[in-house]
Amino acid sequence: MADLTNRLQQLSPERRKLFDLLKDQLRHALPLIAEPAESLRLDFTTEAGQAKENFRQFYDGVSRQLDSTMAGSYSFFLNYGYVADDSPEFAAVTLPENYINRNSVKLVLELIGDCDLENRRILDVGCGRGGTIYAIHQFFKPAATTGIDLSETAIQFCRKAHRFPGAVFRQGDAENLPLPDACFDVVTNVESSHGYPNIRSFYMEVFRVLAPGGYFLYTDLMPREKSAQSIGILQSLGFEIERDRDITRNVLLSCDQIAASRLQIFQGSNDQTLMANFLAAPGSQVYEEMNRGDWIYRMLKLRKAL
Repeated sequence: MADLTNRLQQLSPERRKLFDLLKDQLRHALPLIAEPAESLRLDFTTEAGQAKENFRQFYDGVSRQLDSTMAGSYSFFLNYGYVADDSPEFAAVTLPENYINRNSVKLVLELIGDCDLENRRILDVGCGRGGTIYAIHQFFKPAATTGIDLSETAIQFCRKAHRFPGAVFRQGDAENLPLPDACFDVVTNVESSHGYPNIRSFYMEVFRVLAPGGYFLYTDLMPREKSAQSIGILQSLGFEIERDRDITRNVLLSCDQIAASRLQIFQGSNDQTLMANFLAAPGSQVYEEMNRGDWIYRMLKLRKAL
């Protein structure tokens, strides 16, 4: 709980306001949550537990709303996406211009880069609606994939939508993975960890479930002044940094292209400020914080020492 309290204290006033807005909306079951208010039980014993339950309910609501749309069965991605500029690229796969969900798939492919996934056991933490695992099976030949997410609604969707050989989806907590030690060759985490109350516990769990020599492919939005601290924790656990990129500009270019159209998919009765920030729509506080450089979007290739 102390770790969560410290992280909340480090948020900018705008970010803390957004967190409080999300918490209040979930407590009162506003329209994003497609369940009657009496079915919601938010009786928490710790601040960390409350934060997790809030995020779980939020993403359950997001997934239900997507399921209710005509495009719901193809809505695999929630990440902001990636658009190339003049900076170096590392994806081993080139996508056609009209590829569906191109920007979001491109983000995943840039994260994978030159990492060999063939016959590897892969875990995606914070899998959401399964987009990362979908891309891995489309372009690579893993031995097996496992998706873990806090949202049971998202996991149920994944089990129906992604019936790849060797693909398994489980509801679980990123800070307490329901998995044995050293059972994966690669762990991925895409734009999810910024919502974890105890980031150190998450990093420790990734290190634990990775086999020696395994890779942690990690990309997310981080406050600039605290991103070095996150890197320090990873290194102190025994991760070696093989690549560290600031892709904020690439992410902003993607938000310019797709965020507004994604916003239209969701119900108009939702709080529009909250949803604009959730999708990093141009002009939103999240978008502007990235644009100013207060928050940066980092992409890391980390290796667990042998």
